[in-house]
Amino acid sequence: MRSVVSILCGLVLLAGCGEVEVLRSARLEQATEFNQRAQRAFQRGEYQAAATLYEQALQIDVAIENVNGIAINTLNLARVNNVLGRSALAQRLLDQLLEDKALHHAPAHLAEAALQKALLRLQANDAADAALWVDRAAVYCESDCRMSGVIDNVRAGIALRANDADKALQLSERAVSANSGVPIEHANALRLMASARLMKKEAEVALRLLEEALVIDKSLGLPEKIRQDLLLSAQAYEMLGKNEQAAQYRDRAARIAATALK
Repeated sequence: MRSVVSILCGLVLLAGCGEVEVLRSARLEQATEFNQRAQRAFQRGEYQAAATLYEQALQIDVAIENVNGIAINTLNLARVNNVLGRSALAQRLLDQLLEDKALHHAPAHLAEAALQKALLRLQANDAADAALWVDRAAVYCESDCRMSGVIDNVRAGIALRANDADKALQLSERAVSANSGVPIEHANALRLMASARLMKKEAEVALRLLEEALVIDKSLGLPEKIRQDLLLSAQAYEMLGKNEQAAQYRDRAARIAATALK
């Protein structure tokens, strides 16, 4: 009886507000606000705050079955938890999305989840499993894939782990072109290409690529990416016998690492 009364009271309240959609719109607006605050916190390097805000946004999306929001905030929450070193939690969140049989998630969101899984497996030095997840991402993307450049970047990273410089170079060159409109992935592709060139002992070519990547990463304000550019540049200078310059680049990278910002 109490549940029936509760339902009826809810209907009266909604009728008083005028439109049923008003409440849903308010909830969506709240979830969007949490999401935007989380993004700003993430950009400032306030990762725990970002995780809390993404979790709040996700709870609202789940409560009103905002399928698009559920996928986006699950992906965001997985990403920030990985940055916080909680890779197991990130894996569980991605699995929840990928294994969800009750809701129909967009192929693009499933592809991104599979790519995050691939990166987590690569992070755990499991290149074989990472390759399987990249293949799954490509399958999700088959009909309308706007993530081909990201897929090529991850595949290039897997090739580098396998010490296959030629394959890594081929994939990263393709990724540079595909990611021309996405600065962060364009820089990732340049860095991967530089790594492949270093593997082939082509230090001068690698340096030119790393200089370009560094400009992009600095413009985006990404400390960890800048640090990676500097360390690879140090490796290139060392390969050229320029040990003093290599030491300078390593010192710059160490200073960034000491800030603990990512």
